[in-house]
Amino acid sequence: MIPLLWLGASLLLALGEIIVADLSLLMLAGGALAAAGSSQLGAPLWVDVAVFAVVSVALVLTVRPMLRRRMAVGDKSSELESRPELLPGKDAVVIEDVSASAGLIKVGGDLWSARALVPGENFAAQQRVTIVEISGNTAVVDKTI
Repeated sequence: MIPLLWLGASLLLALGEIIVADLSLLMLAGGALAAAGSSQLGAPLWVDVAVFAVVSVALVLTVRPMLRRRMAVGDKSSELESRPELLPGKDAVVIEDVSASAGLIKVGGDLWSARALVPGENFAAQQRVTIVEISGNTAVVDKTI
């Protein structure tokens, strides 16, 4: 009967992990599963509790950090936002007509306000341009060579 209780606790902890999504309850579920195994082999309750504690702590300290590192996906979408110095030299597509005072371009999936480098020069929508520099939050663009 006791192995079934440990197994039930393991299942409940695994289901709780779906809500928490921190991998901690999943490690405890592994400890409960190990305790169910030791109980099935005829170990007394105090041994089951010790197995649960040792396995749970070992999983939390070893497996959980490895899983969290492996599951961490580097979000590169903000790379250009946080490092605008990487933009000069990149090609962009004009979304809204660019003049010496205003416009909108798309570079790397991001929209940037833009203005033409040369006063009096205009770029129509869908035209390709090259970013020359970043001035504040505005990209200064010129013809693509």
